[in-house]
Amino acid sequence: MLLLTNKSSTFISSHMILHEGGQIGGCSDSDGAMMYTLEGEELWYADFKSGRGVEPQPDFIDHISFNPGTYEAAVADQQVCRNNLQVCQQAMKDLPVEKDPPEIPMIYIRDTLELKVKNTLICHVSGFYPAPVEVSWTKNGKNVTDGSSINVPFPNKDGSFTQISRLEFIPQ
Repeated sequence: MLLLTNKSSTFISSHMILHEGGQIGGCSDSDGAMMYTLEGEELWYADFKSGRGVEPQPDFIDHISFNPGTYEAAVADQQVCRNNLQVCQQAMKDLPVEKDPPEIPMIYIRDTLELKVKNTLICHVSGFYPAPVEVSWTKNGKNVTDGSSINVPFPNKDGSFTQISRLEFIPQ
């Protein structure tokens, strides 16, 4: 049985195990986003800059694959989104935007720390509006943001957003 809610789907199996999945899409004049989630975790997103879909699932879970046409569908959705954006921009052009800054970011490592073994720093930023937020990484005062990644903004139930940035590093 499949029950639909406004931002996510609730799946109930014959054993009555509840799962929540979602689809998040959006666009701006210059960028776009499409992401699929399960239990609040990112399973797939469209990387419009590289022209492909990405499945950023960790190695320790059973991998969930998406149809080969998922990226092409996301590209088509972007045109619809941009048309709707133009209508909304015209209708809302004189309304002020209230801004909420992000909460204090949480930074942690993905794996247990081992010297000279590649690991990933993760920065979890939440509670901000509007999206997106910009994350930059520094080491000894120097910018090392190149090579980092950041996911598309994920909406929270209170209307704010969450984003996660990742930076690979080798501890020394």
